[in-house]
Amino acid sequence: MDSATSLMSSFRRIPPAAIPATLDCILASTTSPPSSLFFLLLDALPILSQEVTHGSEEILDDEHQNFIASYVGALCHLLKKPGFNAEALQNFIWSVLIPLMRLTQGYDCEIVDKAIASFLDVVMETNAWGVVEGTMVPYFIKVVGLTMGMLQNEQFAFYKWNGQAQSPEGSTLISFESFPLLMACHILASILDASVKGKPVSESTSGSILANGCSVNIFTGNLLWDICNVTLQMLSHSPEHRSCAITVFLPHLLKALVSENVFEISVHGQKFLLSRKMFFAKIWKCCKNLFSMGPSERGDAYTVLSLYISNSSKSDGCEDDSVNGDGTFDLRAEKEFWDEMKKGLVDKESIVRKQSLHVLKSTVTISQGKQHTSVLESISNDTTSNSHGLTKRERWADKEAKSLGIESLCNSVGSDSSSRLKWGAFFLLYEMLEEYGTHLVEAAWNYQVRTVFV
Repeated sequence: MDSATSLMSSFRRIPPAAIPATLDCILASTTSPPSSLFFLLLDALPILSQEVTHGSEEILDDEHQNFIASYVGALCHLLKKPGFNAEALQNFIWSVLIPLMRLTQGYDCEIVDKAIASFLDVVMETNAWGVVEGTMVPYFIKVVGLTMGMLQNEQFAFYKWNGQAQSPEGSTLISFESFPLLMACHILASILDASVKGKPVSESTSGSILANGCSVNIFTGNLLWDICNVTLQMLSHSPEHRSCAITVFLPHLLKALVSENVFEISVHGQKFLLSRKMFFAKIWKCCKNLFSMGPSERGDAYTVLSLYISNSSKSDGCEDDSVNGDGTFDLRAEKEFWDEMKKGLVDKESIVRKQSLHVLKSTVTISQGKQHTSVLESISNDTTSNSHGLTKRERWADKEAKSLGIESLCNSVGSDSSSRLKWGAFFLLYEMLEEYGTHLVEAAWNYQVRTVFV
């Protein structure tokens, strides 16, 4: 048994946590440099691949999972040693990381997560963001783009790609279909999250990879720029793409845009600014398009709004910025937003009514204690001015509402009462009226906007 086979065999039984100490003992007992052991393990991937490929079960057993984690952990530990350059990390990415993730993603996402976490730990410690920027990011953005039928990147995309192979090992990139859309998005989101958490390189950082690094802040801005643009495209694409954009990309994007309000991006010599306001203004435009489509699209639009509002309410020190600041997008200033909330409250589908109510309650909760009445007073005035031009349905609802005392109930909350009390009364009234018929809600809503903001 040669040394590579013997070492690979031991990885089946050595816990991943013990790998660094084990390798350090091996290196201390030999005169060979860490690079020799690194390339020995790099060339030993077929031993692992063969076992995983020929496995008969649909899931990997604990021994195989331990094998993979220990193998990747060993290579990553060696990459942190002095003497490695960017080329070594690139070899690891193209020769081991991407092929191994392609090989194991069908078994268990946790295996991929652990491999990515080990890799990103190396990147953060060695400040090798420049390597990631030239390999992983364009590769997985290309994977996402191809699923939408794109043949190359958009004009103002930072990361360039086309239909040709981009790695020294062209065989690695022959089949992009082997990476599911969800997995590609998850990996990009993990890289973004790591860059947001990453700290600027310090003087104490050693290793030659550092010479090929780049500013983590610049990298984060560039990555944000492209993922934001890709997310906007995905929201206008298939249900699968919208689902990935909403569940994977948006939470990480909103979190990143809270940590840094504005990013300056340079694409082909042109300067662009990326801010929370600009991004969500475009998101809101997508939502308006989704609202005009079918039930599934409307549901996704409500989910996006709920996610944005919820994220805004949890932002430390950013609540005013996210809903009421001069430099950010104010969703409450959009009359169409209130129109859609009203439509949602009277929708025939129960799930849509619940989503609309949730978004409305979240908006009101964030707005407590803030004064922002200009647009809402306009909405109220519009409602009052149009009261004489009601449709037959609205006149019927208005007449029935008066007979049930809804107008009196709405007006019982005096004009000097707080907005919170007025909305509280409306929500209680809505829950009662929904049992009788959603058409009554229309009348209650009209009374609400007349009294709450006037």
